[in-house]
Amino acid sequence: MKKPLSLLILLAICLMNIIFVPANAQTKSPNRNTSTLSEYSVDLTQLAREGRIKSTLNYNVEVDSLIKNLSSKELQQPLLLDDTNENQELVVEKLALRIANGNVPADLKNKKVLQLNINKLFQTTNRAGVISDVVAKRLDGVISDVLATNGEVILFVDKISNLVGATENYPALIEAISNQKLKVIGGSSQNAFENEINNNLYVSALFHPIMIGDTNKLSEKEILRNAKNEGFRGDTVSPDLREMMSQDPSGNKRIDVILQAKNADNPMLRSFLSENQVKSVKQIGNDDTFVANLPLSAVEALSNSGMFNYLSPDRATQTTGHVEETSGATLTRSQPAVTGRAAYTLDGAGIGVAIVDSGIYAAHNGFKNAAGTSRVVANVNFTTTVTTATADNFGHGTHVAGLAVGNSGYNAGAYRGVANNSNIISVKVLSDVGIGQTSWLLNGLNWILANKTTHNIRVVNLSLGTTAYDTYTNDPVCLKVKELAAAGIVVVAAAGNLGKNPDGTKSYGKIHSPGNSPYVITVGATNTLGTAQRGDDIVTSYSSRGPTRSFYTSGTTKVYDNLIKPDLVAPGNRLVSYKSLTPLLVLNTPALAPLDINLGGVTEGMMYQSGTSMSAPVVAGAATLLLQVNPKLTPGMVKMILQYTAQPVPGANMFEQGAGQLNLEGAVRMAKSIKSDVDFQTVEKGSSLFPTGGVAPTASSTLNGSTFAWSQLILGHRTYITGSNLGSQFQTAYKWSNSFGDGEVNANNVFSLNTTTHYTTGLTINPNVMTSNGGALGTGSVFVPSGVLIGDGVLIGDGVLIGDGVLIGDGVLIGDGVLIGDGVLIGDSVLLGDDTPSMR
Repeated sequence: MKKPLSLLILLAICLMNIIFVPANAQTKSPNRNTSTLSEYSVDLTQLAREGRIKSTLNYNVEVDSLIKNLSSKELQQPLLLDDTNENQELVVEKLALRIANGNVPADLKNKKVLQLNINKLFQTTNRAGVISDVVAKRLDGVISDVLATNGEVILFVDKISNLVGATENYPALIEAISNQKLKVIGGSSQNAFENEINNNLYVSALFHPIMIGDTNKLSEKEILRNAKNEGFRGDTVSPDLREMMSQDPSGNKRIDVILQAKNADNPMLRSFLSENQVKSVKQIGNDDTFVANLPLSAVEALSNSGMFNYLSPDRATQTTGHVEETSGATLTRSQPAVTGRAAYTLDGAGIGVAIVDSGIYAAHNGFKNAAGTSRVVANVNFTTTVTTATADNFGHGTHVAGLAVGNSGYNAGAYRGVANNSNIISVKVLSDVGIGQTSWLLNGLNWILANKTTHNIRVVNLSLGTTAYDTYTNDPVCLKVKELAAAGIVVVAAAGNLGKNPDGTKSYGKIHSPGNSPYVITVGATNTLGTAQRGDDIVTSYSSRGPTRSFYTSGTTKVYDNLIKPDLVAPGNRLVSYKSLTPLLVLNTPALAPLDINLGGVTEGMMYQSGTSMSAPVVAGAATLLLQVNPKLTPGMVKMILQYTAQPVPGANMFEQGAGQLNLEGAVRMAKSIKSDVDFQTVEKGSSLFPTGGVAPTASSTLNGSTFAWSQLILGHRTYITGSNLGSQFQTAYKWSNSFGDGEVNANNVFSLNTTTHYTTGLTINPNVMTSNGGALGTGSVFVPSGVLIGDGVLIGDGVLIGDGVLIGDGVLIGDGVLIGDGVLIGDSVLLGDDTPSMR
């Protein structure tokens, strides 16, 4: 490797973001003659305007990635890769066409894309890649001319390894790239990239690879890394971390943070962290995420380094906190024989359900099968305050697990859970007082990913959450649950219990994280009033309401997500489930475990709890049964079925109930009607969901003497979507890595569906948020009219009136960012699941 001292200096430039401009370019005037640039480049943008570039139907994804990189604050330059080095020019030509047509963000509309003529540049030299004095002089002129345009020109350098490779290099070009005044699109074959650039630590840090064409040639980790890196938005530092910095101008205070790196394998990363006094650096599994301790003074340096996507505190975590009959599970238990399948009991057998909580009391009889054998196949602990114990001394996790997967025979089986024969995976991330850390939760979720095949983990229940500050594209927990969904795992999360103001009025905009993610099924709570009949069911007063108020910062402006949440509701008030041995919850509130439900001994202990933490496992159990009925269902299809078959609750709006209340009877019938012999990840959009001769089930259910129509809708990001094709034809939005809102198109505040990529025709999209009259298809009155949730996401501000005198907040901070729910009392907010009028 030539000129190691120069390259070492360049490394410092890359890391510390020092502005360093080639000396021969500093005196150039913006109006200088650009003859050198004209001689050795071609203006692709001008050719596009003259109609001399033909458009291609391919490479839309690659061009979108290019545009995202070029119009962001990304410090790394885009580098187009393919096997043969033949297609980069086609991608850049399509970019030039987009710029010429004005089909790019505003900051790119006046740019020019110039292609450097490598062959002409090296003309009269013995071979390309040898930087002779003649070539260096030509390059000096080109760089000076580009810098003189003050950012007007984007330079496309095909075969860029000839100029910045490990064998030969032109340091002035590297310096010009590192100072961020020269925008470059590189091109390279995969082989040249690996041998000439990726092996050069000093140069590889300057580029962000974009693979052209067959992404199967990338490893699974590289595909996931690229997808995550392209999804982050706004400021790279979370708002509460910014607030900590402002409160400590000295920057001396040390805190624990979550560092989401762009590439954890970057060999320069560890030394850079050490230079900035970052200590106790622990990687989350094999992920690009780290937990570390650092002084606040180091935050800005890490943010500006270009090595990290997002920095946020390692926030504290806490719990959020007759089922068979009222949910419809009883009617579905006995399944008759069908073609190719013998009769069976619908109870979740063979499917792994992960309960991520405060641990479980594994000796409870409710966690055994009919033969008395434990169904707990894994019991792990990721808390650090109690390093070995997996027991549930707090009492929340045991109660939650009982609702999802309990099988107690006590009192004639009155307290069985929904999926009462499934395998149980207990993942402890909350301490014996119900408190945890974001890093514990991330490690627990990462363990689930690594062990999903071993234990056939198909469903994860998260009856915990934190105040949702960071937009779901930046929040480390939201990104981790997205990974689980992309791995085919259904993730169910509690909405939270902040739906009521201290004066008893309704509060909006307080959905917890990770319930603010579109990739999870977010569940609110209903009150069944103690009856199996559903006609008297209401949404509880405390159940957190939407829209989501997580945000990213663009300049000084908060841009809110404003997603419609929750996704649906389920029974959650005063539910009886299992009690661990001497749980802290009962010690603090003895009324939770009255004598009349505790006559079966310690291994049959029971207690009451209320909250969305109780609603979530009911839905998690329902999802487990759907996967037993049809193992081929994707997480998106499970979510669609649960929403499409839900029962609308009269008088409740979509911010309170989503699509409606869980209807397991209808969901099972719908899941049975869908093909069970295909891989839906490979199915084309518009393909029939039914086997040959199959028909759609009747879109109504009769439960406990009451007949009702299904909702027959799903929720997008800021809209709801209706149409029978949702349940009869495959939609690309149902694939593992997609969400329903991905196909939602907003053009000048007019919504439509992307029927090219995500949805079929024949569907209807509506941006109104409705108050239900109990009928199907979103019928009722308008609660929030079209337009409130659209635009740039800032139309709902802090405390803005949204309808009927209701004010919306922005996700009010409880305490100091503690992850809260219905298991702990925080300040004046009653969050404890209990037998008091506060939980109704």
